[in-house]
Amino acid sequence: MKVGILTYGCSVNRADSELMATLLAEAGFEPVLESEDPELLIVNTCIVKGPTENKIIRKLQDFEEAGKKVIVTGCMPKAYPKLIDRFKGFAVLGVNSFDVVEVVTDYLKAGKAKNVQGSRDKVLPKRKKYNDYVDIVQISEGCLNQCTYCATRLARGKLVSYAPKLLIAEICESVSAGAKEIWLTSQDNGCYGFDIGTNLAELLRQVVRVPGDFKVRIGMMNPQYVLKFLDELAEVYKNDKIFKFAHIPVQSGSDAVLKHMKRGYTAGDFERIVAEFRKKMDITISTDIIVGYPTETEADFKKTLELLKQTEPDFLNLSRYWPRKNTLAGEMTQLPRDVVAVRSKAVAQWYEGSAKAKSKAWVGKMCSVTFTEERDGFSVGRNSLYKPVLTREKNLLGKTCSVKITDARKSELIGKCV
Repeated sequence: MKVGILTYGCSVNRADSELMATLLAEAGFEPVLESEDPELLIVNTCIVKGPTENKIIRKLQDFEEAGKKVIVTGCMPKAYPKLIDRFKGFAVLGVNSFDVVEVVTDYLKAGKAKNVQGSRDKVLPKRKKYNDYVDIVQISEGCLNQCTYCATRLARGKLVSYAPKLLIAEICESVSAGAKEIWLTSQDNGCYGFDIGTNLAELLRQVVRVPGDFKVRIGMMNPQYVLKFLDELAEVYKNDKIFKFAHIPVQSGSDAVLKHMKRGYTAGDFERIVAEFRKKMDITISTDIIVGYPTETEADFKKTLELLKQTEPDFLNLSRYWPRKNTLAGEMTQLPRDVVAVRSKAVAQWYEGSAKAKSKAWVGKMCSVTFTEERDGFSVGRNSLYKPVLTREKNLLGKTCSVKITDARKSELIGKCV
Protein backbone atom coordinates (compact mmCIF):
# COMPACT_ATOMS: atom_id res chain seq x y z
CA MET A 1 0.00 0.00 0.00
CA LYS A 2 1.28 3.46 -0.90
CA VAL A 3 1.56 5.91 2.03
CA GLY A 4 2.41 9.53 1.25
CA ILE A 5 4.23 11.73 3.79
CA LEU A 6 3.78 15.50 3.44
CA THR A 7 6.19 17.47 5.64
CA TYR A 8 6.03 21.07 6.87
CA GLY A 9 8.38 22.93 9.19
CA CYS A 10 11.79 22.37 10.69
CA SER A 11 14.53 19.75 10.46
CA VAL A 12 12.99 17.92 13.44
CA ASN A 13 9.89 17.32 11.34
CA ARG A 14 12.07 16.23 8.40
CA ALA A 15 13.80 13.72 10.66
CA ASP A 16 10.44 12.45 11.93
CA SER A 17 9.18 12.00 8.37
CA GLU A 18 12.31 10.13 7.37
CA LEU A 19 11.89 7.83 10.37
CA MET A 20 8.23 7.21 9.57
CA ALA A 21 9.15 6.33 5.98
CA THR A 22 11.68 3.79 7.24
CA LEU A 23 9.34 2.18 9.77
CA LEU A 24 6.54 1.97 7.23
CA ALA A 25 8.83 0.43 4.60
CA GLU A 26 10.03 -2.17 7.10
CA ALA A 27 6.38 -3.03 7.83
CA GLY A 28 5.63 -3.63 4.15
CA PHE A 29 4.13 -0.29 3.17
CA GLU A 30 5.46 1.83 0.28
CA PRO A 31 6.30 5.41 1.31
CA VAL A 32 5.81 7.75 -1.67
CA LEU A 33 5.50 11.40 -2.57
CA GLU A 34 2.09 13.03 -2.37
CA SER A 35 2.20 13.61 -6.13
CA GLU A 36 2.16 9.84 -6.68
CA ASP A 37 -1.47 9.68 -5.48
CA PRO A 38 -1.02 7.51 -2.35
CA GLU A 39 -3.87 5.59 -0.77
CA LEU A 40 -3.11 7.10 2.64
CA LEU A 41 -1.53 10.46 3.54
CA ILE A 42 0.45 11.40 6.64
CA VAL A 43 0.61 15.19 7.10
CA ASN A 44 3.46 16.29 9.39
CA THR A 45 2.37 19.73 10.59
CA CYS A 46 4.02 22.94 11.81
CA ILE A 47 2.53 25.78 13.88
CA VAL A 48 5.42 28.24 14.19
CA LYS A 49 3.77 30.83 11.92
CA GLY A 50 0.15 31.64 11.20
CA PRO A 51 0.48 31.60 7.40
CA THR A 52 1.99 28.10 7.50
CA GLU A 53 -0.80 26.90 9.77
CA ASN A 54 -3.42 28.36 7.43
CA LYS A 55 -1.76 26.70 4.44
CA ILE A 56 -1.86 23.32 6.20
CA ILE A 57 -5.52 23.72 7.15
CA ARG A 58 -6.44 24.53 3.55
CA LYS A 59 -4.53 21.43 2.43
CA LEU A 60 -6.37 19.26 4.95
CA GLN A 61 -9.68 20.69 3.74
CA ASP A 62 -8.74 19.76 0.18
CA PHE A 63 -7.92 16.22 1.27
CA GLU A 64 -11.21 15.95 3.18
CA GLU A 65 -13.22 17.13 0.17
CA ALA A 66 -11.39 14.59 -2.02
CA GLY A 67 -12.24 11.80 0.43
CA LYS A 68 -8.61 11.04 1.27
CA LYS A 69 -7.53 8.90 4.20
CA VAL A 70 -5.32 11.17 6.34
CA ILE A 71 -3.27 10.87 9.53
CA VAL A 72 -2.23 14.21 11.05
CA THR A 73 0.98 14.38 13.06
CA GLY A 74 3.56 17.00 14.04
CA CYS A 75 2.87 19.95 16.34
CA MET A 76 -0.67 20.91 15.37
CA PRO A 77 -2.73 18.04 16.89
CA LYS A 78 -1.42 18.49 20.42
CA ALA A 79 -1.12 22.29 20.45
CA TYR A 80 -4.42 22.97 18.70
CA PRO A 81 -6.54 19.81 18.92
CA LYS A 82 -9.78 21.63 18.05
CA LEU A 83 -8.36 22.50 14.64
CA ILE A 84 -7.94 18.81 13.87
CA ASP A 85 -11.13 17.62 15.59
CA ARG A 86 -13.17 19.26 12.82
CA PHE A 87 -11.83 16.62 10.40
CA LYS A 88 -13.94 13.73 11.66
CA GLY A 89 -12.55 11.12 9.30
CA PHE A 90 -8.88 11.80 10.03
CA ALA A 91 -6.65 10.03 12.54
CA VAL A 92 -3.96 11.56 14.77
CA LEU A 93 -0.41 10.51 15.61
CA GLY A 94 1.44 12.13 18.54
CA VAL A 95 4.45 14.40 17.92
CA ASN A 96 6.85 11.48 18.21
CA SER A 97 6.73 9.13 15.25
CA PHE A 98 7.90 5.84 16.74
CA ASP A 99 4.41 4.26 16.69
CA VAL A 100 3.46 5.21 13.14
CA VAL A 101 2.96 1.60 12.02
CA GLU A 102 0.53 0.89 14.85
CA VAL A 103 -1.48 4.04 14.11
CA VAL A 104 -1.58 3.39 10.36
CA THR A 105 -2.66 -0.22 10.91
CA ASP A 106 -5.41 0.74 13.38
CA TYR A 107 -6.68 3.48 11.08
CA LEU A 108 -6.90 1.18 8.07
CA LYS A 109 -8.67 -1.55 10.05
CA ALA A 110 -11.10 0.51 12.11
CA GLY A 111 -11.17 3.97 10.52
CA LYS A 112 -9.69 5.48 13.67
CA ALA A 113 -6.47 5.40 15.69
CA LYS A 114 -5.34 6.44 19.13
CA ASN A 115 -3.10 9.43 19.70
CA VAL A 116 0.12 7.66 20.57
CA GLN A 117 2.84 9.55 22.45
CA GLY A 118 5.99 7.46 22.15
CA SER A 119 9.29 7.74 23.97
CA ARG A 120 12.76 7.01 22.74
CA ASP A 121 14.74 4.35 24.58
CA LYS A 122 16.60 2.62 21.77
CA VAL A 123 18.69 3.26 18.69
CA LEU A 124 16.42 4.27 15.83
CA PRO A 125 16.45 2.24 12.62
CA LYS A 126 18.46 3.55 9.69
CA ARG A 127 16.31 6.13 7.93
CA LYS A 128 15.15 6.13 4.35
CA LYS A 129 16.61 9.62 3.75
CA TYR A 130 15.74 12.35 1.31
CA ASN A 131 19.49 12.88 0.89
CA ASP A 132 21.94 9.96 1.06
CA TYR A 133 24.75 12.25 2.20
CA VAL A 134 22.96 14.18 4.95
CA ASP A 135 21.60 12.61 8.12
CA ILE A 136 19.42 14.48 10.62
CA VAL A 137 19.94 13.37 14.21
CA GLN A 138 17.45 14.65 16.75
CA ILE A 139 19.20 14.95 20.11
CA SER A 140 16.28 15.94 22.35
CA GLU A 141 12.58 16.71 22.48
CA GLY A 142 11.01 19.83 24.00
CA CYS A 143 12.72 22.81 25.62
CA LEU A 144 13.17 24.74 28.87
CA ASN A 145 11.78 28.05 27.64
CA GLN A 146 8.48 29.81 28.37
CA CYS A 147 8.56 32.27 25.47
CA THR A 148 5.39 34.36 25.33
CA TYR A 149 5.03 34.11 21.56
CA CYS A 150 5.82 30.45 20.88
CA ALA A 151 3.23 27.72 20.35
CA THR A 152 5.71 24.92 19.65
CA ARG A 153 6.27 24.37 23.37
CA LEU A 154 2.54 23.55 23.66
CA ALA A 155 3.16 20.58 21.38
CA ARG A 156 6.67 19.47 22.24
CA GLY A 157 6.60 19.96 26.01
CA LYS A 158 9.50 20.06 28.46
CA LEU A 159 13.05 19.02 27.66
CA VAL A 160 13.79 15.32 27.29
CA SER A 161 17.39 14.73 26.19
CA TYR A 162 18.28 11.49 24.44
CA ALA A 163 21.13 9.42 25.88
CA PRO A 164 24.53 10.14 24.31
CA LYS A 165 25.18 6.45 23.65
CA LEU A 166 22.04 6.23 21.50
CA LEU A 167 23.03 9.32 19.52
CA ILE A 168 26.61 8.16 18.99
CA ALA A 169 25.39 4.77 17.80
CA GLU A 170 23.07 6.46 15.30
CA ILE A 171 25.85 8.73 14.05
CA CYS A 172 28.26 5.80 13.68
CA GLU A 173 25.69 3.95 11.60
CA SER A 174 25.05 7.02 9.43
CA VAL A 175 28.73 7.66 8.77
CA SER A 176 29.31 4.00 7.95
CA ALA A 177 26.49 4.27 5.40
CA GLY A 178 28.19 7.22 3.69
CA ALA A 179 26.76 10.33 5.36
CA LYS A 180 28.99 13.39 4.90
CA GLU A 181 26.92 15.82 6.95
CA ILE A 182 25.38 15.11 10.34
CA TRP A 183 22.78 17.67 11.44
CA LEU A 184 22.25 17.77 15.20
CA THR A 185 18.78 19.15 15.71
CA SER A 186 16.11 19.70 18.37
CA GLN A 187 13.82 22.46 19.60
CA ASP A 188 16.89 23.96 21.33
CA ASN A 189 20.33 22.36 21.13
CA GLY A 190 21.62 24.84 23.71
CA CYS A 191 19.92 23.12 26.63
CA TYR A 192 20.68 19.57 25.50
CA GLY A 193 21.66 17.39 28.45
CA PHE A 194 20.64 19.76 31.23
CA ASP A 195 18.07 17.19 32.38
CA ILE A 196 20.53 14.26 32.35
CA GLY A 197 23.65 15.87 33.80
CA THR A 198 25.57 16.75 30.65
CA ASN A 199 25.64 19.42 27.94
CA LEU A 200 26.10 19.93 24.21
CA ALA A 201 29.86 20.48 24.42
CA GLU A 202 30.35 17.11 26.08
CA LEU A 203 28.19 15.42 23.46
CA LEU A 204 30.23 17.06 20.69
CA ARG A 205 33.47 15.82 22.23
CA GLN A 206 32.10 12.29 21.81
CA VAL A 207 30.76 12.95 18.31
CA VAL A 208 34.08 14.17 16.89
CA ARG A 209 35.75 10.96 18.09
CA VAL A 210 33.56 8.94 15.72
CA PRO A 211 35.86 7.71 12.93
CA GLY A 212 35.11 8.72 9.37
CA ASP A 213 35.05 11.56 6.89
CA PHE A 214 32.12 13.76 7.90
CA LYS A 215 31.22 17.14 9.37
CA VAL A 216 28.66 18.14 11.96
CA ARG A 217 26.21 21.00 11.58
CA ILE A 218 24.95 22.16 14.95
CA GLY A 219 21.40 23.49 14.96
CA MET A 220 19.85 26.35 16.89
CA MET A 221 21.14 27.14 20.38
CA ASN A 222 19.44 29.73 22.59
CA PRO A 223 21.83 32.29 24.14
CA GLN A 224 20.92 31.89 27.82
CA TYR A 225 22.02 28.24 27.76
CA VAL A 226 25.11 28.72 25.59
CA LEU A 227 26.38 31.21 28.18
CA LYS A 228 26.52 28.42 30.77
CA PHE A 229 29.24 26.54 28.85
CA LEU A 230 30.47 29.02 26.25
CA ASP A 231 34.19 28.38 26.76
CA GLU A 232 33.76 24.60 26.45
CA LEU A 233 31.59 24.99 23.37
CA ALA A 234 33.93 27.38 21.58
CA GLU A 235 36.84 25.05 22.29
CA VAL A 236 35.21 21.94 20.80
CA TYR A 237 34.04 24.02 17.82
CA LYS A 238 37.69 24.24 16.76
CA ASN A 239 37.62 20.57 15.76
CA ASP A 240 37.80 20.05 11.99
CA LYS A 241 34.75 17.79 12.06
CA ILE A 242 32.49 20.65 13.15
CA PHE A 243 31.17 23.19 10.66
CA LYS A 244 32.10 26.67 11.78
CA PHE A 245 28.45 27.65 11.89
CA ALA A 246 26.49 28.81 14.93
CA HIS A 247 22.78 29.55 14.90
CA ILE A 248 22.13 31.83 17.88
CA PRO A 249 18.66 33.46 17.76
CA VAL A 250 18.49 36.92 19.33
CA GLN A 251 14.93 37.88 18.21
CA SER A 252 15.23 41.53 19.28
CA GLY A 253 17.89 44.12 20.07
CA SER A 254 15.75 45.61 22.83
CA ASP A 255 16.19 44.27 26.36
CA ALA A 256 12.68 45.47 27.20
CA VAL A 257 11.19 43.38 24.40
CA LEU A 258 13.37 40.38 25.26
CA LYS A 259 12.21 40.59 28.86
CA HIS A 260 8.57 40.65 27.84
CA MET A 261 9.21 37.73 25.51
CA LYS A 262 10.66 35.86 28.52
CA ARG A 263 13.74 35.00 26.49
CA GLY A 264 16.06 34.89 29.50
CA TYR A 265 19.01 36.89 28.11
CA THR A 266 19.93 40.40 26.98
CA ALA A 267 21.13 41.82 23.70
CA GLY A 268 24.52 42.21 25.37
CA ASP A 269 24.62 38.47 26.07
CA PHE A 270 24.15 37.80 22.36
CA GLU A 271 26.95 40.23 21.51
CA ARG A 272 29.24 38.48 23.99
CA ILE A 273 28.61 35.07 22.45
CA VAL A 274 29.22 36.33 18.92
CA ALA A 275 32.41 38.10 19.98
CA GLU A 276 33.74 35.01 21.76
CA PHE A 277 33.21 32.75 18.76
CA ARG A 278 34.73 35.24 16.34
CA LYS A 279 37.71 35.79 18.61
CA LYS A 280 38.59 32.11 18.44
CA MET A 281 37.82 31.24 14.77
CA ASP A 282 36.40 32.31 11.45
CA ILE A 283 32.74 31.40 11.80
CA THR A 284 29.37 31.88 10.17
CA ILE A 285 26.86 33.41 12.57
CA SER A 286 23.17 32.91 11.89
CA THR A 287 20.46 34.58 13.94
CA ASP A 288 16.69 35.08 14.05
CA ILE A 289 14.80 38.36 14.32
CA ILE A 290 11.13 38.92 15.04
CA VAL A 291 9.81 42.37 14.11
CA GLY A 292 6.47 43.71 15.27
CA TYR A 293 6.18 42.00 18.66
CA PRO A 294 3.17 43.61 20.43
CA THR A 295 5.27 45.68 22.88
CA GLU A 296 7.90 46.74 20.32
CA THR A 297 8.14 50.53 20.08
CA GLU A 298 9.93 52.45 17.35
CA ALA A 299 12.83 52.91 19.77
CA ASP A 300 12.92 49.16 20.42
CA PHE A 301 13.01 48.48 16.71
CA LYS A 302 15.90 50.90 16.19
CA LYS A 303 17.85 48.97 18.83
CA THR A 304 17.32 45.81 16.80
CA LEU A 305 18.72 47.47 13.69
CA GLU A 306 21.67 48.80 15.70
CA LEU A 307 22.42 45.35 17.11
CA LEU A 308 22.40 43.82 13.63
CA LYS A 309 24.76 46.48 12.32
CA GLN A 310 27.11 45.95 15.29
CA THR A 311 27.21 42.15 15.12
CA GLU A 312 26.75 41.70 11.32
CA PRO A 313 25.35 38.15 11.28
CA ASP A 314 26.09 36.19 8.12
CA PHE A 315 22.61 34.70 7.87
CA LEU A 316 19.34 36.15 9.11
CA ASN A 317 15.98 34.44 9.53
CA LEU A 318 13.55 37.36 9.57
CA SER A 319 9.95 36.93 10.74
CA ARG A 320 7.08 39.31 11.12
CA TYR A 321 5.43 38.63 14.47
CA TRP A 322 2.27 36.61 14.04
CA PRO A 323 -0.05 36.02 17.02
CA ARG A 324 -0.35 32.37 18.01
CA LYS A 325 -3.36 31.00 19.86
CA ASN A 326 -2.95 30.06 23.53
CA THR A 327 0.14 32.25 23.98
CA LEU A 328 0.48 35.34 26.17
CA ALA A 329 1.62 37.57 23.33
CA GLY A 330 -1.18 36.32 21.12
CA GLU A 331 -3.76 37.73 23.56
CA MET A 332 -2.24 41.22 23.51
CA THR A 333 -3.22 44.19 21.37
CA GLN A 334 -1.29 43.76 18.14
CA LEU A 335 0.68 46.35 16.23
CA PRO A 336 -0.81 47.53 12.92
CA ARG A 337 0.26 45.19 10.11
CA ASP A 338 1.49 48.11 8.00
CA VAL A 339 3.86 49.13 10.81
CA VAL A 340 5.17 45.58 11.04
CA ALA A 341 5.62 45.48 7.27
CA VAL A 342 7.64 48.70 7.24
CA ARG A 343 9.96 47.42 9.98
CA SER A 344 10.39 44.09 8.25
CA LYS A 345 11.30 45.80 5.00
CA ALA A 346 13.91 47.94 6.75
CA VAL A 347 15.64 44.90 8.25
CA ALA A 348 15.41 42.99 4.97
CA GLN A 349 17.01 45.87 3.06
CA TRP A 350 19.87 46.11 5.54
CA TYR A 351 20.46 42.37 5.40
CA GLU A 352 20.36 42.33 1.60
CA GLY A 353 23.28 44.75 1.42
CA SER A 354 25.24 43.15 4.25
CA ALA A 355 24.87 39.59 2.92
CA LYS A 356 25.88 40.55 -0.61
CA ALA A 357 29.01 42.31 0.65
CA LYS A 358 29.99 39.31 2.79
CA SER A 359 29.50 36.91 -0.12
CA LYS A 360 31.49 39.06 -2.56
CA ALA A 361 34.43 38.97 -0.14
CA TRP A 362 34.78 35.26 -1.00
CA VAL A 363 35.39 35.86 -4.71
CA GLY A 364 38.92 34.75 -5.67
CA LYS A 365 39.36 32.60 -2.56
CA MET A 366 39.92 28.85 -2.41
CA CYS A 367 37.95 26.52 -0.15
CA SER A 368 37.36 22.82 0.39
CA VAL A 369 33.80 21.77 -0.44
CA THR A 370 31.96 18.50 0.13
CA PHE A 371 29.09 18.06 -2.32
CA THR A 372 25.85 16.54 -1.06
CA GLU A 373 23.12 17.46 -3.56
CA GLU A 374 22.27 18.46 -7.12
CA ARG A 375 19.92 21.33 -7.82
CA ASP A 376 18.89 23.29 -10.93
CA GLY A 377 21.87 22.05 -12.94
CA PHE A 378 24.39 22.69 -10.14
CA SER A 379 26.35 20.43 -7.83
CA VAL A 380 25.84 21.90 -4.35
CA GLY A 381 28.06 21.53 -1.30
CA ARG A 382 29.25 23.35 1.80
CA ASN A 383 32.63 24.68 2.82
CA SER A 384 33.97 24.58 6.37
CA LEU A 385 31.96 27.69 7.33
CA TYR A 386 28.81 26.03 6.02
CA LYS A 387 28.56 28.44 3.11
CA PRO A 388 26.64 26.90 0.20
CA VAL A 389 28.92 26.52 -2.85
CA LEU A 390 27.58 25.76 -6.34
CA THR A 391 29.42 24.53 -9.43
CA ARG A 392 28.29 23.44 -12.89
CA GLU A 393 30.56 20.40 -12.77
CA LYS A 394 28.83 17.01 -12.53
CA ASN A 395 29.25 13.69 -10.70
CA LEU A 396 30.46 15.27 -7.47
CA LEU A 397 28.02 13.78 -4.96
CA GLY A 398 29.84 12.58 -1.85
CA LYS A 399 33.15 14.02 -3.07
CA THR A 400 35.31 16.74 -1.54
CA CYS A 401 37.02 19.17 -3.92
CA SER A 402 39.09 22.33 -3.81
CA VAL A 403 36.96 25.09 -5.29
CA LYS A 404 37.92 28.58 -6.43
CA ILE A 405 35.10 31.05 -5.87
CA THR A 406 34.37 33.01 -9.06
CA ASP A 407 31.07 34.71 -8.25
CA ALA A 408 28.71 35.31 -5.35
CA ARG A 409 25.02 35.69 -4.68
CA LYS A 410 23.45 36.99 -1.48
CA SER A 411 23.52 33.60 0.23
CA GLU A 412 25.44 31.35 -2.19
CA LEU A 413 28.90 31.14 -3.68
CA ILE A 414 29.66 30.06 -7.25
CA GLY A 415 32.95 28.37 -8.11
CA LYS A 416 35.03 25.92 -10.12
CA CYS A 417 36.83 22.81 -8.96
CA VAL A 418 40.61 23.08 -9.37
